[in-house]
Amino acid sequence: MRGLPHRRRIRTELGYGAFLSYSGDRDRQWLPHLRRAIEKQSRPWYKPPRFRVFLDDSGVSIGPQLWGKIEAGLVRSDWLVVMASPEAKASVWVDREIEWWLRNRTVDTILLVVTAGQLEWDERRGDWDPERSTALPARLLGRFAQQPVWKSMALHRPDGGTGPVPDVDGVALGIASVVRGLPEDDLKSEGLRDTRRNLRTARIAAAVLGLLFLVASTVSVIAWNARNEAAHQRDHAIAQQLIGQSSSLAAGDPFGARLKALAAWRIDRTPESRLAMLNAAVNPESGLLAHTWPLRSVAFSPDGRTVASGSDDGVVRLWDAATQRKVGDALVGHHGGVTSLAFGPGGDTLVSSGFDGTVRLWNVAGRSQIGDAFAPRAGVISSAALSPDGRTLLLVGDGASGAVQVWDMETRRRIGEPLGDRAHGTTAVAFSPDGRTFATGTSNGLQLWETSSRTPTGEALTSGDNYISSVSFSRDGRTLAAAGTHGTVQLWDTTTRAPIGKPFAADSAGFGSVAFSPDGALLAASYADGSVQLWDVVGHVRLGAPFTGHISNARALAFSPDGSTLASASDDTTVRLWDVRAQRQIGTSVSTGQQMATDFSPRGHVLAVAGSGAKVRFWDIVTRRQIGDPLDSGVLNLGSWMYLNPDGTVLATTSFDTNYAVTFWDVTTHRRIGEPLPAQNDDIRAMAFSPDGKVLATSVRDSVRLWDLATRRQIGKALDVSTYRLTFSPDGRTLATNTEDDTVAFWDVATQRRIGETPPGHTAQVDAVTFSPDGTMLATASRDSTVRLWDVATREQIGEPLTGHRGGVTSVAFSPNGRTLATGSTDRTVRLWDVTTRQQIGVPLEGHGADVTGVGFGPEGKTVVAWGEDETVRLWDVAATVDPEHALCQWARGAFDAHRWREYVPPGPAFRPLCPR
Repeated sequence: MRGLPHRRRIRTELGYGAFLSYSGDRDRQWLPHLRRAIEKQSRPWYKPPRFRVFLDDSGVSIGPQLWGKIEAGLVRSDWLVVMASPEAKASVWVDREIEWWLRNRTVDTILLVVTAGQLEWDERRGDWDPERSTALPARLLGRFAQQPVWKSMALHRPDGGTGPVPDVDGVALGIASVVRGLPEDDLKSEGLRDTRRNLRTARIAAAVLGLLFLVASTVSVIAWNARNEAAHQRDHAIAQQLIGQSSSLAAGDPFGARLKALAAWRIDRTPESRLAMLNAAVNPESGLLAHTWPLRSVAFSPDGRTVASGSDDGVVRLWDAATQRKVGDALVGHHGGVTSLAFGPGGDTLVSSGFDGTVRLWNVAGRSQIGDAFAPRAGVISSAALSPDGRTLLLVGDGASGAVQVWDMETRRRIGEPLGDRAHGTTAVAFSPDGRTFATGTSNGLQLWETSSRTPTGEALTSGDNYISSVSFSRDGRTLAAAGTHGTVQLWDTTTRAPIGKPFAADSAGFGSVAFSPDGALLAASYADGSVQLWDVVGHVRLGAPFTGHISNARALAFSPDGSTLASASDDTTVRLWDVRAQRQIGTSVSTGQQMATDFSPRGHVLAVAGSGAKVRFWDIVTRRQIGDPLDSGVLNLGSWMYLNPDGTVLATTSFDTNYAVTFWDVTTHRRIGEPLPAQNDDIRAMAFSPDGKVLATSVRDSVRLWDLATRRQIGKALDVSTYRLTFSPDGRTLATNTEDDTVAFWDVATQRRIGETPPGHTAQVDAVTFSPDGTMLATASRDSTVRLWDVATREQIGEPLTGHRGGVTSVAFSPNGRTLATGSTDRTVRLWDVTTRQQIGVPLEGHGADVTGVGFGPEGKTVVAWGEDETVRLWDVAATVDPEHALCQWARGAFDAHRWREYVPPGPAFRPLCPR
């Protein structure tokens, strides 16, 4: 429920005009903007707010500490503003906040703002309608004597024609009006008076400057600077506005979010605008196509460049599959929900069917309907299928008890009488890839038909789950998948008419759709809870975890022609695009098997994994393939450590079986290099190579030793410290070690003297330490769930800790350019951070099924590699973080032009080419 970014200090002695109660990731994205809008209502920019708004943004985990802070905010607040939504209705914490308010305040000081779902007041009952009020927390039933003041967080379309965005200013004005006890018109007038007063002040200042200009030429310079500063302040304010809008558009309009972030950077190049570009560039919701009504249909064009989606408002939209931008105007004609879509063979035409009982043919390029709609008199058309050659259309309606009608697309005439068992009704239909056969699903089973003769081929196929909700043929036509409403999918051999293996059974119940990948190797199935699952057809096993993101029934699926992308359409009004290979994330995972020890060499992009059988396997993270045969050391075991040198050519290993000695191996030849280091007669806790690979540091129980690898001799005296973590500075002159009191000590490598220590900060053990590439900063990761940055020269902490992980932070790594930080945690996530602003970039990178134990950047910082206790290594493409400006421009493909500037940027700043050629 909690965990918004941008922490700020709150003066506890002051009260609050309003307390915002909310739940859910959707509301979390725009509530900081609402808070600022309320506090800024009708006041000059240079004055403090007339009242303040309480919003928990501390990032504190749910528990006594969080409730104490929330209760303190409630005590000092005059109004409770409940962000009503299905998530808030189900939230224990929203219920607890309302319970406190009703116990200590009056119900008349509660305002409702609907952000999702709906509220319905029943005049006869004099209370909310409990069935239709899907957004109302249950504790508010029976509390109001009459219908209270409430507002809806409506979506509106800006003048420029962008996609719908939350009307934050409108809701803010309404809340401010009630809290301050002023009509909205008066509040607007008050703001207008302040603006006029500011303008009068500006005119007076301009007159004074003009007079001074006549007195001395030097004053003209001052005036010129003042005008520049005013323009700068204006541009800064507009850039901040664009940054806020970019954040609020991230989920619903990725194109608009990216353009506004890039425009903010062009107008005002600040760390905040660069962070906005980073968030827009890595936005995981870029694969989201948003409608305003539930969706039942989705289809890819034959070339894979266009996605078509149809919604319950009768609108068909076309999207650029690469940029997720709308392509041209919507196709409007249906008077009811669009139930199916299919592109013609060349992709020039699109066929749509709807609940209005019509079928329409569209010219894709011209965005126009071809001819009149034809009405098959089938009542509601619930399903349709177009033959691969585009000549035959199958329609399923309720006008003939769900029978199948066969239509000639050229003549637009029905061929013969309706087909099927009218007693049970047809529920699904699909053509085979060659068009010679089609399959129908009914409430009684599955039937195959010959297309030319329109006669059934053999008896119906039946299984335990008789009611068929969706059918799909594999590419070779030999396999047919049938989904039953009870939550299973059965595969059938179309030649032998026998079931193939046992049904696929998922954790979710209720099917929406099934679809084969183009190569027939995968089967995708969608479910009533919004999840999507992939299945390996040959192995007959589930692949990975379900795709999650939809919040209600996922009704339709479609693979892109190359099989790399899966589209799913849902009742939650969105189409989501999934990377099939990555399975919910960018990049792929590598199954490494048992991981007794792991190390990564960023410069050499080599990952070494020690597993069972005393063997070490090497992986190239660029090609994502194993390098050569495993290295069989013969001595590696659970007590072993191993470390790669910086360029990934040498591996150092330890083992109890060799009296704690360190052995060196050539990664390429798998041969030992020279003699081992002298036995240290104690358990080696950690090792680290110097950047040039000539010195090795080893840690034992109570000391650290430095070794000259050319002579295999110890350098100077041992360092008096007990540590589990070692790291050299980039110039090799300094060694950093964690200490038993949760700090970091710095050592001069040449003299072996302690030259400083970080002050106390962490409250638990430091598990990872690393220098920035330029050596000016040190990052420490701790079991206290925080990451801290330190100035190496002063040993002082830089800013506030980086918070967000919900478990101990096990690993930390700087990108090669030092501007991005990656962290891994026991919460099973990897997170990216902007070093300059110390803010998280995007959302956590998920996929690991257990603790993440290590993380690093690949060559040029374009890839993040992470490994964990689930015995997998996962890779994410993070190239956008290296140069977000270039990434956004490359993604836009020339769309960010002067016209877009006028459409998306408020008046004031002069046009600046967003993406110069």
